[in-house]
Amino acid sequence: MTEGTIVVDFVARGDSPDEWKLVLVEQGPWHSSLQANLRRIQDRLYECLDAALDGQVVQKFPESKGKKVTIRLDCYNVPKEPVAEFFDKFARGALLMPDYREALGKSPFVSEFGFEVTFDAIH
Repeated sequence: MTEGTIVVDFVARGDSPDEWKLVLVEQGPWHSSLQANLRRIQDRLYECLDAALDGQVVQKFPESKGKKVTIRLDCYNVPKEPVAEFFDKFARGALLMPDYREALGKSPFVSEFGFEVTFDAIH
């Protein structure tokens, strides 16, 4: 888990009082390779997990302590199919990794994680 600075485009209260959302905005079209962009998104997603588990989110938003944290990726003008497939795999697999599973079980800062992805086009 990292101790660096992360870039979350915005933080919002969720649909219920027990949920907070960390929102990442990804805007295309992309000018570098698909794999390079997916790697960058993956790094940002892991940084969000780390920031929530390590208490960095609670430090800035104390009301979020012990709540569900949903990491949402809002995509504009990006290739939907490969990004959706990648995001689904990440959402299903990240918390199965032993380090993250253990950290979530011990964290006083997060009760659970959720994942959402949206796609839209800006003309």
